[in-house]
Amino acid sequence: MRLKNIVTIMLVIGIASSCTKDLDLYPKDQVSDGSFWNTSRDFELAANAFYGNLPGFSYPRDTDSEIAFGQGPNPLSNGSYLPPDESGLWNGAYASIRGINYLLQQSGDYAYPNEIERSVGEAYFFRAFNYFNLLSSFGGVPIITDVLDTDSDQLLAPRNSRVEVADFIISDLQKAIDRLPSQSEIPANELGKVSKEAAQAFLSRVALFEGTWAKFHGGEKANERLEIAVQAAKAVIDGGQFSLFTAFGTEESYRKLFIEAGEDSEEVILSRRYVLDINGTHNATRWLEQNIQNPTRRLVDSYLSVDGLPISDSPLFMGYNTMTSEFENRDSRLMQTVLKPGVEYVGGGAAIMTYEKPKLDGALTRTGYTNYKFLGETEESWAGRAEYDNIVFRYGEVLLNYAEAKFELNGNISDEDLNLSINKLRDRVGMPHLTNAHVENNMLDMQTEIRRERKVELALEGFRRDDLNRWKIAEEVLPKAIKGIKFVGTQYETEFPEITPGVNFEVDSEGYIIAEPASNRNFEVPKHYLWPLPKKQLNLNPNLEQNPGW
Repeated sequence: MRLKNIVTIMLVIGIASSCTKDLDLYPKDQVSDGSFWNTSRDFELAANAFYGNLPGFSYPRDTDSEIAFGQGPNPLSNGSYLPPDESGLWNGAYASIRGINYLLQQSGDYAYPNEIERSVGEAYFFRAFNYFNLLSSFGGVPIITDVLDTDSDQLLAPRNSRVEVADFIISDLQKAIDRLPSQSEIPANELGKVSKEAAQAFLSRVALFEGTWAKFHGGEKANERLEIAVQAAKAVIDGGQFSLFTAFGTEESYRKLFIEAGEDSEEVILSRRYVLDINGTHNATRWLEQNIQNPTRRLVDSYLSVDGLPISDSPLFMGYNTMTSEFENRDSRLMQTVLKPGVEYVGGGAAIMTYEKPKLDGALTRTGYTNYKFLGETEESWAGRAEYDNIVFRYGEVLLNYAEAKFELNGNISDEDLNLSINKLRDRVGMPHLTNAHVENNMLDMQTEIRRERKVELALEGFRRDDLNRWKIAEEVLPKAIKGIKFVGTQYETEFPEITPGVNFEVDSEGYIIAEPASNRNFEVPKHYLWPLPKKQLNLNPNLEQNPGW
């Protein structure tokens, strides 16, 4: 793996004031205000601690939706989960917010504010990051801007409304944009730090999420949010700091973006970075090898044929009779996301191996489809010591945000805007352009095609459930059965004579594997559009109200 520059994160533990009458010392696990916050370097070190908020590789991903299935049913996907006593998301977010608020409080007393502008910008970015995690999961939550003590009245504060929290996040991101340097201004030894464009990309994500949530759930400020999303995404596009990663051509660039070859590429806006002996490694490749998450029938069927038509409409679709037929004449992102039987790939020990067929027993693939996206290609990755980064924001998402926000704001989108966004993604994989004429001539629906593009481009990156929720279609999508390959009457049945449908797994009337039947899946409206607040927080603060249905 090529060398990369990285910001070494100093985890500041408990920045708090401390004093004693008898000793001219302070506890070794704390930093006194008298010895800290005196230089711009102090603020920089404190802000570095916030980078621990960036998510690393965690699996499974998207198994809380309909496009991936793990080693067993996911309670968030099938509606069986219950209100928890505790929530790591809730506790972790508010712990981080307290540290961020402390830096912002101290910045008000610093004599040379221009010296710490960047650190303050990072603080606003990460406060927005934590509040968006809370908002997208729980809806409205208490907005805390002070550093609370154990007797602070705000500990018993009620929840702010969804609109108020969204406004607060957008305001913080706008403050971050005003203070952060552009990507081109960040020196090589600081790659991995937050840039102005990262805050703009994040703003496009937040505003699109809240704009479409308001539009489809009957909320407020839908068009205002969508306009912000358009402007934020367009600012990244017009800035010219980023572009799509295309170094390996139409057949490999998309897949390689997410592993060793794509690190620090022109598409990566912000990532959670990994370096051995500095901030650790990860085990994503080995997890995926063990089938911790697998694509489903509803993901695989979403990829277009090479004529730009859905498989239900395309004469080029080859059906399901062989193990490879459904992969033929398809958008190459399918073969770069799901392993096609017979394909050579880099496997254990970085050796070239042939993927002959899925594992349907032992460490089984419960859908019959095997994940290819995110599989590393070095010996270290296959040994559980992977160092390729987890992308948090990338240019491809910004293009999708722009196209969707444009369409939802206006009810249409021009070919010019499609060429500026979605068609760049299609060019990378050699697919025909999406145009208004193509949609009209083939009796397609533009909204459906924009959403399809997002589904396949961002597949298995953890976006899908949020998309189903904000579009308010989870109630239609999630109660349906989770299915996999067509087994009965195909080559699979011949290749696996030892397997008996109905014994090893269930199949439907057409011969498709049923990973989880519809009878085991449930979605209640409005209950399952938000997570329940943890019971401990409700007990500690009687002014908090539980989400509807819980």
